[in-house]
Amino acid sequence: MFHKKEAMFSRQKFLRNDEFDDELNDLFNKKYQFRYNSEWKLPDRDSWFSAPPWKVKALDSLKTRLNFHKSQLNDFSIEEWSSHTRRRNPAGEVGWKVRCLINPEFLTQAWTKFYECACTYSIVPKEASELKKIVTLHLCEAPGAFITSLNHYLKLNHRDMQWKWVANTLNPYYEGNSPSNMISDDRFMYHTLDNWHFGVDNTGNLMDWENSQAIINKAKGLGKVMLVTADGSIDCLQRPDAQEEVTSPLHYCEIVTALQTLSPGGTLIFKLFTIFEHSTVSLLYLINHMFQEVNLYKPVTSRQGNSEVYAVCLRYKDNINLNIYLSTLKTTYGTELYSKTALFPLEAIPESFLKQVEECAYYFCSIQCQVINNNLQAYLMQKNIALHRDIKKIRGLVASEFLWKYDLKPIEFEQEILKGALHEENKINTNPRYHRGSYTERQLYSKMSLKEKLKNLNGFLQAELLSNPLILINEPIRWMFKNDNLKLDIVFTCGLPLQKVNSSKFIFVPIFKLYQQILAEEEFKEIILYKQSRAQHNVSDTESISKILMLPEYQYKDSYNVYEKNCFKTLLSMLKALCKGETLILKKFNTLTHFNVSILYILSNMCFEKTGFASCGSIILSNFQGESMLNFLDIIDIECDKVRCDKSKDVLNNLPVQAINDGVFFNNIVFYNNTFYRNKCMEYLYTIEQSL
Repeated sequence: MFHKKEAMFSRQKFLRNDEFDDELNDLFNKKYQFRYNSEWKLPDRDSWFSAPPWKVKALDSLKTRLNFHKSQLNDFSIEEWSSHTRRRNPAGEVGWKVRCLINPEFLTQAWTKFYECACTYSIVPKEASELKKIVTLHLCEAPGAFITSLNHYLKLNHRDMQWKWVANTLNPYYEGNSPSNMISDDRFMYHTLDNWHFGVDNTGNLMDWENSQAIINKAKGLGKVMLVTADGSIDCLQRPDAQEEVTSPLHYCEIVTALQTLSPGGTLIFKLFTIFEHSTVSLLYLINHMFQEVNLYKPVTSRQGNSEVYAVCLRYKDNINLNIYLSTLKTTYGTELYSKTALFPLEAIPESFLKQVEECAYYFCSIQCQVINNNLQAYLMQKNIALHRDIKKIRGLVASEFLWKYDLKPIEFEQEILKGALHEENKINTNPRYHRGSYTERQLYSKMSLKEKLKNLNGFLQAELLSNPLILINEPIRWMFKNDNLKLDIVFTCGLPLQKVNSSKFIFVPIFKLYQQILAEEEFKEIILYKQSRAQHNVSDTESISKILMLPEYQYKDSYNVYEKNCFKTLLSMLKALCKGETLILKKFNTLTHFNVSILYILSNMCFEKTGFASCGSIILSNFQGESMLNFLDIIDIECDKVRCDKSKDVLNNLPVQAINDGVFFNNIVFYNNTFYRNKCMEYLYTIEQSL
């Protein structure tokens, strides 16, 4: 879609209907502003984290009320309920209308939420506006829509602004990160990797103090940081009644990082959920001392039925010396201690502040309870046509109001961060974020017998195969040829040694999750390992004419990185024994990690004429080009030996991310892994079924 220089939208054109005026005003004005009292004082530093956790009776009652409403959804399947609430969402057409009329870069729900925050509050500080310079830091940012949204906002409202940014998130290219807590969609990140910082250990984990300090230094190195955003969350699917407790330690780390980074006058925007717990009450009290204005705001495009709100904190004060508190803040940063103690004792927080927290919590809790109740009623009255007619009208009006209220216009492709590239890209997201079944069903799984669990896992596998028919290699061998024109640069990425492979960019995640779930059951794992130890590995006649390297199975007793580097040593020895023109068949070569995939990339493109990905689970390296081509692997071997004794450091990748995460080679690896692990799951489930 082409971009127009100007597009004038008028309220009249959108035919705003007075009949829904009050409802529209309510939807667009879900906000609360704290009223600072000069008598409030920060507690004495010695009292920080000295008291046990405490509760406020009024807030605890609100928590009980909200959890009662949420518990009514326990028996709904997550797919069915999500589909129902999507149809009922008054802002459900905003994204569609914005895409059609504005076509912004990397439009997601996060894009629209941030744009609302930016337009509702003056998020660009006065100093940045005057100097026409701004540096911004974006924490827990993946996939990056806050950044593209900010760019759009700046291009329309601060046209000559010089802008530098740095972002942090859990690193999707680090296989030790859990897929449930990480957004692995790297469509934007892949093109802007130089702007992303994953800390000293390359995990991107902000809850590590050293990582936090490295990110702060990176941001400050660009100039005065005048805006920090933090959009972090943690998967609470198994504990929906404890979302605030689960996410609070992360929010603490985000805020402590932001307060160290921001320059006076700066803005902080961070996501939080309910404000019932001592941890959030204390953090809000701290924040109210640090900023001249603190607002809690729920954008219209934030799902009405969830607890998400954004704290928009304006004009960072410079009258409090944060450094004197840093050693205290560090003691609980990312540790268990944070959840076991309270930041401030209850008696140190004034009653006048607690009253405001109660007001605010009551306001947002009431909205959420009302929405859940309305959605339940609508579900039970699905045949009520008038009900659906009203929501259809409101959805159209909200989308029109969104464009008018925020004066949203297109920008040119040249003004975008990636100059239009993301509009053309059709990259597969290998980790779609969805779950199956109801909360009750997921809880029941842990209480099932082994036979019931087996039936459940078989059902999951069949559902995956039906919903994703195009993920398997459907020919005996898929071949690719070496690239004679390729110029290879060895670029080492080092970081925290992999204890276990929890995620991978080289597989469709639901398949890998099922594989992990089967092995997570101790009884299942014992059956599988016993059968494997008794099985004889037969090699077919066609393979016997080649050299075969059967790598050992990972036995789980070693850290994964030790196993991986030992396999690499074994492979290198075998390669050095090959004669020119010979073919090597690799069996049990793990192609989930960037380290191994980069090794295979070098072999495929430099050392062998062609590479075959076999549907039976082997990799065929055909027509060896000679030992002189192995010098790249020797360099890697030396680098691995250098860090072998360092428990905190290992070689994680040998090539730039962009070299191996795109193109034909990448697609073949993904197909190979999908086929291999799908077949493994089928084999394991059959083995277990025969044994039970």
